[in-house]
Amino acid sequence: MKLGDHVKLARLMKGLTQEEAADGIISVSYLSKIENNQATPSKDVLDLLFRRLGIRQGEGKTAASWRESVMDWYKTMVAREVQAAREKHETVRQLCQESNDIEAAIYFQLMYVRYLLLLRDVKGAEAAARSVQEWYEALDDAMRYYYWKFFGLLYYCQEKYDDALQCYQKAERLSGAERRPGWEKADLDYLLALSYSRTWNVFSCLRYAEQALALSQAEYDLRRSAECHILLAICYRRCGEIDKAVDHCLLAQKAARMVDDRRLLGIVEHNLGHLKGMKRQYREAVQHYENSLIYKEDAPLDARLITLLSLVRVHCDAKHYRKASMAVEEGWKQLEQAPNGASEHYEYYLHFSIYRLLLSGEGEAFERLLKHEAIPYFQRRKEYEDAACYAEYLADYYARLRQYKQAAHYYRLSCELLRKRERR
Repeated sequence: MKLGDHVKLARLMKGLTQEEAADGIISVSYLSKIENNQATPSKDVLDLLFRRLGIRQGEGKTAASWRESVMDWYKTMVAREVQAAREKHETVRQLCQESNDIEAAIYFQLMYVRYLLLLRDVKGAEAAARSVQEWYEALDDAMRYYYWKFFGLLYYCQEKYDDALQCYQKAERLSGAERRPGWEKADLDYLLALSYSRTWNVFSCLRYAEQALALSQAEYDLRRSAECHILLAICYRRCGEIDKAVDHCLLAQKAARMVDDRRLLGIVEHNLGHLKGMKRQYREAVQHYENSLIYKEDAPLDARLITLLSLVRVHCDAKHYRKASMAVEEGWKQLEQAPNGASEHYEYYLHFSIYRLLLSGEGEAFERLLKHEAIPYFQRRKEYEDAACYAEYLADYYARLRQYKQAAHYYRLSCELLRKRERR
């Protein structure tokens, strides 16, 4: 880090204005030139500035030590080794603090944002990220790379997928600032692929998932390879190439089994269930979804609910309505058992409410729920596939009542929503 950047960061971290930092030492304009690396101060001026800003002379001698520890900690986060990351956290914090190095403090704070996201503490990560925002102008390109990458991950966890993609793209533009290991490049490519998948940009998702897969295979990273195969399966499914999608799922399954990763095996089984359902192989689809639920026994609630919802839908497609009702009630049970389950997972509250009413005979409550809550909610969230599905359900309901004008309106809306999904 250049001297001026170092001084500016130290001042910002102390919460001092340029006037307060320069008072009695130099002019504000001269401090501004120092901070912009346009002037080199004398040793006497530097000593006074360092003393005011709390910078020790001779910092940097321990940089290799703290930097190596920080990056080792970060690598455990990329690998999702939660326990290892927890164990390293306090050691790295103390090392960075004891170094009294401004760079160490910044890198620790950046990595702390990533650490909190690993622990699924999104609110804590958001608060930690706000403090880093204040120092952005003084960050060098290497720091800004992590800044944009971690802000992208924060936005992704908040389901702000367009914002996440923009941040990842900024990180990508900065990624050439220094040579990075293959696992780091693979991680960014995978995150870009994920965001492109969420924004329905299939061809960009394919490109980045294939890049991430090649890098992960070169690093012998089976977990990341499995994740890339899953993304490729989703892309090919959206392109209508179901057999290719199944092939990628089976490759993901093989890699996940080799590392005995139950989380990934649950995701693979879920995707195989979806693909078999698309091929109308309902018995196989149900088996895959049930396998997924076994693997997801200890997974977060939303991971289980999405598979239960898919199980409801495939039973409905197969006209196994009693089994569909049983899956609906299991979804309700899991929502009710979780603290704030219905409010924190409102989308699933809507899904299971709709299917409970649909399977018990529809009626005015069904109409109100779809018309006034569910369809507007999923439209606002840009979840056009769900919104289109429920618009079609409402159109079918009106058609059965011979309210053909209303039915035509919601059939048109369903088609419009599907077109919006395809344009994303």
